[in-house]
Amino acid sequence: MRHYRPSTADLVDVVADFLKGIGPRLDGGDRYQALVCTHILAMVERELRGEPLADEDEAALAAAIRRGDRDGDWDAVFAHVLDRTIARVAIAKPDHLAPEHRPS
Repeated sequence: MRHYRPSTADLVDVVADFLKGIGPRLDGGDRYQALVCTHILAMVERELRGEPLADEDEAALAAAIRRGDRDGDWDAVFAHVLDRTIARVAIAKPDHLAPEHRPS
């Protein structure tokens, strides 16, 4: 007989719910720390449930842009950087995205 094994994202969600529940009963600095931890856990959960960001050497891209190596394909570079930025914000703070960029 197989037993249900929660995913890592499910476990993170349970801990976040616990912190949300006790947060209002905490005072001052402890309440703030619980809010920060809840926010961090929400980011971790979104990252676990979503598509991973491709590994990329962003410093190399920035250096190539500064040298002018990518001037010929500026539209493609801009679209790539915009897509990557949207993907990062979708993990960190999705409610800060414009409606057309929010995950569904």
